[in-house]
Amino acid sequence: MSSAPTFVQRERAKAVSWKQSTQTLPDGARHPAPYIRGGQAQTGPLPFCLPIEHAALSLLPEVRPMALDLFAELGIPWHAGIGGGPGNHLLSSQVQCVNALGQMVHDPDRIVRAFGSVLDIDEVLEVEPGRFLTFEYIGPTDFFGEVPDGERTRGARCTSVDAAFLFRSSTGERELALVEWKYTESYRPRKPEPAKDEIRRKRYRTALHDPDGAVHADVLPFKALLDEPIYQLVRQQLLAWELEKARVHDVDRVRIVHVIPSDNLAYGDSLSAEHRTVGDTVHEVWHALLRRPDRFLSLDSSVFADPSITSPEYVDRYGDVLAWDEDELLRLCGGDIEALVYDEVQFSGNVTILQDGLRLWLVDSNAATNVDYPFTLTELAKACDDVEESS
Repeated sequence: MSSAPTFVQRERAKAVSWKQSTQTLPDGARHPAPYIRGGQAQTGPLPFCLPIEHAALSLLPEVRPMALDLFAELGIPWHAGIGGGPGNHLLSSQVQCVNALGQMVHDPDRIVRAFGSVLDIDEVLEVEPGRFLTFEYIGPTDFFGEVPDGERTRGARCTSVDAAFLFRSSTGERELALVEWKYTESYRPRKPEPAKDEIRRKRYRTALHDPDGAVHADVLPFKALLDEPIYQLVRQQLLAWELEKARVHDVDRVRIVHVIPSDNLAYGDSLSAEHRTVGDTVHEVWHALLRRPDRFLSLDSSVFADPSITSPEYVDRYGDVLAWDEDELLRLCGGDIEALVYDEVQFSGNVTILQDGLRLWLVDSNAATNVDYPFTLTELAKACDDVEESS
């Protein structure tokens, strides 16, 4: 029996399924394409990448015009961007973040529905003129001297968070939420860079060793703090504390909300040997470092697979359930595949369980088709409809 697919493999398969079935893409966008970065092809054609001329269509229609205009206005670079727009890889975490949060820029009710389970939100306030949520937030001040010789760029070469919004709690306090979004990321320990590491030490030393600061600096040696994802977590928490101390936006409190799929186990395992002396997962290590645990919150990104928060198209793209093999299909349907096909999908024909998938067929017709693993439930339902329509 083949080994269980990784989280990344599952997400690639879901992306390919969406790419082939969505009505939001023209046929020319469905072809495999190389991954483009820095204007150069990094790979051969991949089924989960869009052709370069269709890269912007990775942004869903309901957020695309706003996102392109906002990023251009604020000078925010797209990761591996193409022609002033997003990259062409369908597993981009930046694009997923914008697809999930984009409508919240002008719709505060979606913010409440999405984040209300972890934050006490009574009223969402404008974080920037005309915006209830913004992207690649860096705050008004270069607290750490990260760009001493030039103007800071949101989302590049300085500490940024993927999004931010401002709200008033039920007790009347003003809070700033800094949202960091993860998707398929995982990390390996880096190679030391002595010269650059010394610059980093000087840059963050004061904030790190502040006895009233954001993190405990004595839990791990400094070099261990420079391995991702701990390094990013440290910098963002230091930023949150500096913003809180400065009362930016007149806030009483600043929290990080870390959004990540609970199924991305590789992220949680992104630890060095030194990290493992403190904990067995990134979450455990990070909470050992936090001086104020209430300033850091975790939120499973599955919350956003809700059309009242995002959109039906977002749910189809990122939230659809994937059956990788028969064992996984049995798990998804509680052991009763026929009940799934007949009751949930409401197929009026017959189903035969095959080694590589399912065969759907009608008794009094030649209409039949095979649905091979891996497939999503949306693909299964469409195959059932196609068989019935062709009879």
